[in-house]
Amino acid sequence: MEVTKISPPVSGFLQVRLDQEIIDYLWKIIDTSQKNKNKNAKGELIGNISKSILLEDIDSFFFKSVCVPLIKYYRETNITRTDPVARNALLGPKSKLVLDKLWVNYQYKTEFNPYHDHSGVYSFAIWLKIPYGWLDLKKLPQYNDMNDDDIKAGCFEFEYNDSLGGVQNYSYRLSPELEGVMVFFPAKLRHCVYPFYETDEPRISIAGNLSYLPS
Repeated sequence: MEVTKISPPVSGFLQVRLDQEIIDYLWKIIDTSQKNKNKNAKGELIGNISKSILLEDIDSFFFKSVCVPLIKYYRETNITRTDPVARNALLGPKSKLVLDKLWVNYQYKTEFNPYHDHSGVYSFAIWLKIPYGWLDLKKLPQYNDMNDDDIKAGCFEFEYNDSLGGVQNYSYRLSPELEGVMVFFPAKLRHCVYPFYETDEPRISIAGNLSYLPS
């Protein structure tokens, strides 16, 4: 008998370690947003967190330096090799993919971001400051006698369906070692951020959406 395993394609996501030049630029536009008292985006977002502030990508530096090459790489390497929105007949031949929203999140202890997805085609999250480590959080008394896989404190987590319709998760156990890391993913890939404890310092992250402008 001849047996062949067939694994149906599932859309993946990218993990990126950003260059220091990009990290410095992101901190710069955060500082600029504070000086200019940019709009508070909390009313437009689902996060149960203290503060979300809109950012401006000056001269489209981040879009050109990071987003454009990642879009190209994702399309070339994604296992499904499809881009449903780009193939939509309602989009004209001159439709442009743009960074239409960029914001910074300040999350303090006990705050969280429930499961959600984003608008647009692609989205990303960047961890700039992580003031805790999962290995320390798992030592808290409420997690005694629990399996490590069930301890979600401080985690960023994706949720997706497998080929049988079951719900699966992919978790990032956050710690300072992941500062400067970006995840780039299809905008409809659901994700969440669990609460952390002990420290009074905020977790600072940047998120953004890439969407098509109809021609």
